[in-house]
Amino acid sequence: MKTEEIYRLLDAFYNGETTVEEEQRLLDYFSSKEISGELLEEKEVFLRMYQAEDIEVPVGLESKLENLIDNLAKEEGPKVETKPQPARKRLVLWIGSAAATIAILVSVTFYLNNKPEISNPPIAQGQNLSEADMQTLKEAQDALILLSSNFNKGMEQLGVVSSNLDKTNEILNKTLNRTNDKES
Repeated sequence: MKTEEIYRLLDAFYNGETTVEEEQRLLDYFSSKEISGELLEEKEVFLRMYQAEDIEVPVGLESKLENLIDNLAKEEGPKVETKPQPARKRLVLWIGSAAATIAILVSVTFYLNNKPEISNPPIAQGQNLSEADMQTLKEAQDALILLSSNFNKGMEQLGVVSSNLDKTNEILNKTLNRTNDKES
């Protein structure tokens, strides 16, 4: 088989576009001893996909990858690439922002001018409540505090996960860009 055809089949294989017959042709080719030197790495990768053995993950790999991600993120620094927006899009965004601001100001003004007077709030400091009402109020406050605490913990964890995903995506994009640059 020609090297160009092997590369074409490999590209289709990695994109999930090969048929069973094409995959068998690749497997037959890589199982043979007549492989060009430039395809030896591809042979190793391709044949490992068909091995039945479990892959052992080295101890400490996760911490090493986290350190690598952190170091690469520090090296790159914050890069913000912004594309210039067309004038029409900027105008639409500006008008939308102005309209939203005006709507908020009108709503707040209307609310403050028409705010109902509450003479007896449901729970005032000096109001006499029964023991059962006080207990119910205390339980409701405790439940709300617990809910708020758990919600804040969950939000903190989402922030950590989000930052790790961002770092991973940056590294993957960097690696893919290097691969694309080598192919070009």
